Amino acid sequence: MAVFTAIAGAVTNALLFAGGGFLGSTLVGTAIATATGYIVAGGLAVATARALGVFDMPDMPDDPGVTIQLPPSTDNKLPVLYGNAFTSGPIFDAAISNQNQTMTYCIALSEETQTGTFSCSQIFMADDELIFSGNTVTSHRNPNQSTSTNYNGKIRVNIYQGGSAASNCIFPTSGGVAATSIVPHWGVNHTANNMVFAVVQMDYDAENGLAGLSPFTFKMKNSLSNPGDVLYDYATSTRYGAGISASDLDVNSITGTANTQMKGYCAEQVNYTNQANANVTHDRYEINGVISTFQPVKDNIDRICQASSTFFTYNVKKGQFAAIPNRALSTAEKANCLVYNDDSIVSKIDITSTELYNLYNAVEIEFADNTRKDQTNTVKVTTPAIDRNANEPDNELKYRLDMINDNMRAEALANIDLNQSRVGTVVQFDTDFSGMQTDVGDVIKITNSLYNWTDKLFRVLRTVEKQDETGMITVQMSAIEYSDDYYTLPASTETPDIGFIDLPKIPIIPPIYIPQVYEGTYANLDAFPGDIFGNVVTNPAMQIFGAGAQLENAGLGNTNVVSGTTYNDLITPEVYDISGVDIGDYTFTAVGNLGGVLPVGGYDTAFRNNVTLQYANATHSANVPIGGGGITFENIDGAPPQLTDTKKVSLDPTAHSLPADMKPVQATMRIQGYSTLDDDSANGFPRSVGNMAYEMKRITKGEK
Repeated sequence: MAVFTAIAGAVTNALLFAGGGFLGSTLVGTAIATATGYIVAGGLAVATARALGVFDMPDMPDDPGVTIQLPPSTDNKLPVLYGNAFTSGPIFDAAISNQNQTMTYCIALSEETQTGTFSCSQIFMADDELIFSGNTVTSHRNPNQSTSTNYNGKIRVNIYQGGSAASNCIFPTSGGVAATSIVPHWGVNHTANNMVFAVVQMDYDAENGLAGLSPFTFKMKNSLSNPGDVLYDYATSTRYGAGISASDLDVNSITGTANTQMKGYCAEQVNYTNQANANVTHDRYEINGVISTFQPVKDNIDRICQASSTFFTYNVKKGQFAAIPNRALSTAEKANCLVYNDDSIVSKIDITSTELYNLYNAVEIEFADNTRKDQTNTVKVTTPAIDRNANEPDNELKYRLDMINDNMRAEALANIDLNQSRVGTVVQFDTDFSGMQTDVGDVIKITNSLYNWTDKLFRVLRTVEKQDETGMITVQMSAIEYSDDYYTLPASTETPDIGFIDLPKIPIIPPIYIPQVYEGTYANLDAFPGDIFGNVVTNPAMQIFGAGAQLENAGLGNTNVVSGTTYNDLITPEVYDISGVDIGDYTFTAVGNLGGVLPVGGYDTAFRNNVTLQYANATHSANVPIGGGGITFENIDGAPPQLTDTKKVSLDPTAHSLPADMKPVQATMRIQGYSTLDDDSANGFPRSVGNMAYEMKRITKGEK
């Protein structure tokens, strides 16, 4: 009760929460009673409240700790799961056993609610659904429905509700064992009371990716899902909720089964079309989601009420919090509405309307879609063009509903929200003491000749009792126009399962040639079988126009050059397979940069490249070394020069006196050199040749 006491005193019988909005606690009682023309719209949905500019929605930042797997941390908090939802949670313990071959992880999934039974129907590791026999994985199925047995016997999962004893095991549904017999270091004091948690054991298998805990997702169900039951559970819990005592709640308004009460109204059956295109029914509203205990309790109560189109109010007459469904009234209820007219209204009637440019004509709602593993989906409802005002600009509102996970209920809430937001009439007036019998959320009738109203219906948003200096008691009321049309349900069809999404296949497109390319004459076309169009060779066989085989490497270095004037390998010789390359002349170029310290009296250096070609035919092989050349510098006393060597290398076997049927099959590349620069490795100036690179290529374009 303490959490809400200050709020209750401040808002003075105003609606606190209502399907998407709340009255901020900054509006103190005295200011409300004296603020002329100030409309408090705590009972409105999101779009309505924003359109009228009467208050801001509570800040609902994304909470990364609700449905994702978190590493161990002392500031982690347990979420609260209601209804059906895909979820994970923080890791709160871990151990390695079996000679470092088995890893055990404990994942907190939810607080155990005061009532409600938990169960688990599916478990996923990353994107793969795990298939179990008892608590042991036998296979896994990836998103494209392919099955593998790579994890067979290597992953075991047990899930517990309320404690760590074997009797608390809810997965598997039979043959459960105590968590203390699974987690190596757990004993009798590791009771895990009031938690819903999973124990995951994994045997090390790096070859199949079992070297650490991948993200686990659990499809969980809490039988506590009716919004009335959920609100009562959360509001009264002293462990994870608001801690309001039952005596401070109008319990019947929350958990009563009549359609005028929250639980009964939400349990009414409404029609929709399922994935099989059949007309079926389900409860009007359900809570399916996870509440974050990081957030203030008033924000979480707002989430519950927002997902069930319900007002949450404090009645100062009873001294209790109550729930009022935002619903259409029956004919009998409308007939019995209290009437306010010139006899009971003792002030002028102030009217507030939404200006044209603030009217919403579309609402888009994000929600976690249970047909997509609770990944974000959206629904959008729009005002038909015929119902829009002349010159009305497009104005769309976007927000997120946290506690629903199906498109049918999201569309219903979006429809109510959009309809109410377009209401053009909000009134405020004072009544005589008879107004004390009207409560927030009631629908009243107003008759006024000036505005030509006869029993026009309005829903009361706020009542404030006032007393003037003469002792006369009046009641200030704020109300918004009411219509049955707001609550007409749209025709909804359940979103189909998303299935496996494959990447689109790009079709193979045959080459398209410019007509002029067939003109002229090119030589040597007979050497290329197939893929020839007129005088043109296609890309797969177009070697006559492009570069031949290319061998290259870069960023090479050697910091261990021995001082002297004898050639040494500056790199480890690199071997390339050159089978099938073009026969012809290649250019072999190598470069490098000297490093070291200038000695007194000058220094010597040299640099060269060479290649050993290996040829073979059906019966013989032969090696042909191609070296020589290079550059040599002696008695240099200035800055080291750029080292470069370029030579021609022919792959034609006849150029090396080999039979014509022998073909090049392998090339071994070398860079060699020497240097007599001084070495100062201690200060970062080693005798070296660095930044070396080489390239052997054949440019054949234009070759005769």
